Amino acid sequence: MSKLGFFAAVTSLVGALTFATFSSPADADDAPSPCSRSEFKTELVKQACAKGGQKEAKEVMKKFMKDNNIKSCNQCHAKLAPKYELKDDAFAQFQKLGGK
Repeated sequence: MSKLGFFAAVTSLVGALTFATFSSPADADDAPSPCSRSEFKTELVKQACAKGGQKEAKEVMKKFMKDNNIKSCNQCHAKLAPKYELKDDAFAQFQKLGGK
């Protein structure tokens, strides 16, 4: 191996280790992202947010959608991330499909 190739390999390794050292601690990554809402009309989303934040809320809503043959989040949401704004009739649609 040439000196230049060896130097490039060592530099890459040092760079990778430096990046890994200065990245955020693992504990911070384990904490769930909180839901953007603080008031909830549905128990399903309220409980999911309390249990696992935004990730859990997305998972339970995806399951609700699948169980009720809803093809798109945009059926109820006017805008998605980061605030997931609801359409005016979103809660009525949710209740009509049996959501509480």
